[in-house]
Amino acid sequence: MEKVKDILIIPRYLAILRFIELPSIDSSEISNMAEFKALKELPYPRDEIITGLRNLGSYKSGFSYIMLAIVKKQLVEDMMKARKARPENIRLGTEILYLYMLKKGIIKQDKTNLIIDIQRDYSEIMVIDKTKPVFSRGFRNAENFLEEINKSVISYKRSRDGREIEEITVAHGSNLSIENSKPHIQALFSFPVNFYEHKEDLNSAGFSLEIDLLPREHIDKKFKRENMRQAFLTYFLLFIALAMLASFFVFKLYQKEKTILMLTEKTNSMQKDVDELGVFLKKTDILKSQKEEAWLVINILKEAYELVPGGMSVSGLDYNGRDTLYCKGAARNMSGVFDFIKILEKSEYFKKAEMKYATKKETWNQEFTDFNIACQVK
Repeated sequence: MEKVKDILIIPRYLAILRFIELPSIDSSEISNMAEFKALKELPYPRDEIITGLRNLGSYKSGFSYIMLAIVKKQLVEDMMKARKARPENIRLGTEILYLYMLKKGIIKQDKTNLIIDIQRDYSEIMVIDKTKPVFSRGFRNAENFLEEINKSVISYKRSRDGREIEEITVAHGSNLSIENSKPHIQALFSFPVNFYEHKEDLNSAGFSLEIDLLPREHIDKKFKRENMRQAFLTYFLLFIALAMLASFFVFKLYQKEKTILMLTEKTNSMQKDVDELGVFLKKTDILKSQKEEAWLVINILKEAYELVPGGMSVSGLDYNGRDTLYCKGAARNMSGVFDFIKILEKSEYFKKAEMKYATKKETWNQEFTDFNIACQVK
């Protein structure tokens, strides 16, 4: 992995972290599902939060297990302003800690591991079932440090139905002494605690990190600067090529055949770079167009889900990618289906909605109506 010049680490206690399973193994679907999940976790608008995820693998057929991080955008902006240099990436301390413990073999792959990582100003508690993280909690260090550890363990036992903790490791940096705290920490548990001192900086360990909490506008600016640099280089090379062509015709009258041949060879050698840069610009335009189309699809699906009234369930949304969204589901009665059609037609994304079919069924002595509605996208 290429080393990053400057990164900002978000400590665990400043972020919301969820370990969840999503019914997909497709990376683009996982990203969209995770964003939708994040919007449900926090009562904030989309533009006030930043999300990032790490795919931890598949522990169930057809499902992906992810580490989903959510932070408030204003918090990140304030941390960036407090630094002298603008960071190129913003990472989550939990992801770095997890990868470090895996790399050093501290995590026992056949046991349920409790990791207590003590930093100078804050600490983090992580429970890893074999190699699968299932719980994480962070807090600022204070006089109630031991109470926070005990509270974290109790919280894990209440929120999880997994195995009991079998291995405990307390980790800390070489610049922090915890000798006085070791007996008190050991007293919290009924079996021996392993104490581990990491002598290297976890933040510069060169891990392949996937969670980046850099605000979207900063990423777009970075991408725009790169495009501008590439465009400048392209036009600069074009200018040189044109200048060389002009020189060819100017000196054609005065230079010998040897000089003409030399200029021609230089022009040909640079033409390859000009062609490659031209192809790059075309690819950039295509990627930009695909990005805009992808966001439109996401907004259409999100709008359809949010318009579903109470008492009605939607079992499937099928968008043909052009002009029609098919909405399948069940309602308590036929009038509810027609009310839903009226709601859809008032949406800014749909211009017309019509019933494809509606069938009454009875299950558990309750009658409901299966329906399929075709919505024409504006």
